[in-house]
Amino acid sequence: MNQLARELSTDVVQETGIVVRHEGAAFVVRSASGDYRAKRATSCLVEPRVDDLVLVAATPRGVCYVLAVLEREAGAPTKLVAEGDLEVAASHGRVSIVGADGVSVVSRKALEFVAARVSLKALEGSVVIEQLAIAGRQLGLDVERIKALAVSFDSVVERVSQRVKRSYRMVEESDHVRAERIDYAAKRTMNLHGENAVVTADHVVKVDGEQILVG
Repeated sequence: MNQLARELSTDVVQETGIVVRHEGAAFVVRSASGDYRAKRATSCLVEPRVDDLVLVAATPRGVCYVLAVLEREAGAPTKLVAEGDLEVAASHGRVSIVGADGVSVVSRKALEFVAARVSLKALEGSVVIEQLAIAGRQLGLDVERIKALAVSFDSVVERVSQRVKRSYRMVEESDHVRAERIDYAAKRTMNLHGENAVVTADHVVKVDGEQILVG
């Protein structure tokens, strides 16, 4: 083991060692001069692991700190840990998080995105949310196919306008429409069929056509 025992002042010493175990918030580091029971320094964001080669510092009061993780087994995961709030900021430029195999963002409470513009691009996507609320001024969709499956669907809008080439609707049980006025117009044929058909009006029923066939 290479020993970097070096005096920073008359009483502070730095030395390298191997993490042998984890005891609560402290790490036991074995060096050439003995074992240290050291805390992770605030500036050391990489969480030490057993068998890591670390740099420790002993203060005049006998308190030891792990200053940095120097070496780790190839392929072993790295975990960044901070006590309290952690903010990653760039005063100018961009901040990028890149993962070759994936990126996970996990929060026990809230996850908030604030930006002037948000762009999401993926080959596949899946969203599972127990309760969702969206507030906005305009929504635009440009997709090839939409498929929705729901137990209940309620909507309240002031105006609905649709333009489609073909429309198919299948209702297994009942279909109810309540409106002040209903206007249906077909360029060629309108076909209304049922096992029983009833047409009623409070005042006038009018049937008008070039030919009227009954029966």
